[in-house]
Amino acid sequence: MAKQTTDTTAQFNALLADVKAGNIAPFYLLFGKEHYFIDALCAAIMEKALPPEERDFGQVVYYGADVTANQVVSAARQFPMMVSRQVVVVKEAQMMRKLEDMAVYFEAMMPTTVLVICYKTPNDPAKSSKSVDKRTSFYKQACKAGVVFESNQIADYKMAGWIESYFSSRGLRIAPDAASLLAEYVGVDIQKVVLEVDKLLKVMPEGQTSVSASDIEENVGMSRDYTAFELTKALSLKDAPRCFRIAAFFAQSEKRFPIQMTMAALSSHFLKLLRFHALLQAKVERSEILSQLGINPYFAREYDTALRNYPMRRTMKVISILREYDYRSKSNARGNASDGELLTELISKILA
Repeated sequence: MAKQTTDTTAQFNALLADVKAGNIAPFYLLFGKEHYFIDALCAAIMEKALPPEERDFGQVVYYGADVTANQVVSAARQFPMMVSRQVVVVKEAQMMRKLEDMAVYFEAMMPTTVLVICYKTPNDPAKSSKSVDKRTSFYKQACKAGVVFESNQIADYKMAGWIESYFSSRGLRIAPDAASLLAEYVGVDIQKVVLEVDKLLKVMPEGQTSVSASDIEENVGMSRDYTAFELTKALSLKDAPRCFRIAAFFAQSEKRFPIQMTMAALSSHFLKLLRFHALLQAKVERSEILSQLGINPYFAREYDTALRNYPMRRTMKVISILREYDYRSKSNARGNASDGELLTELISKILA
């Protein structure tokens, strides 16, 4: 079986290669926020575990909302009929009640059964992110019984590289600037990349294998959801084009993205940046500063860039500008300006 690694893409590729080579484990637990990897592995297992002529008799697919743990265990413990082995798949297992009750199956696993559990953790920040509980007996026994694959989303700064690799796997070459543009559109949603590649293949002239930034602009519907968090990051990096692109997106839906909520996020960010400056001046250790401010070390580089782009005096000036625009947004001082116009003006002054 594939060697375990914390690199989701590397682990996925290794597991997929194992499956395609016919090395099928008796049990798979596929879970996490990146649903593309889960679906791709499940599809590969279902394709390779049984030949086409045996699937009608040897393959059973359940959906979590429609089945209980006891029913799955009962099905998995049955002897295959007219086939060498059976494949039992549970899709959308996050909808199942008491998934942990399936731990009883590990006490007497059937050597003629391949059991696949697909558990998709919600990847929408607005929704609950409940996932498989790694403290349970079910999870611990699953790790010993077969393959456990946690499908994590790819970090945003790695998406352009992943896109280039994926295009290469499809026999295409994408220019670095085109990969960055597509990454800007899809965020960290790999499924969108796959869909957009399929769309491009249908419209590209026969024989063309190279994709440029203009191809992406012309053929990809450049619309996606942004968040206030992404705006603070763009401001930290002083990425003006991205800042104004996000502002334009917010302006299209002012009820969904009221300027007061956006400015609250910006104010929180720059106040934290000001405290960072103050603690640095007080000679506090950098690791202690991150801990005090509740900053995940993963985002430390972003803050380092923000500290350089916004020295202490500039940070204080930005906070003053934010207070001015907060007052204007809540009073007649805004005149006839819309939220979008105020936000664009505010961003211009912060970047000045």
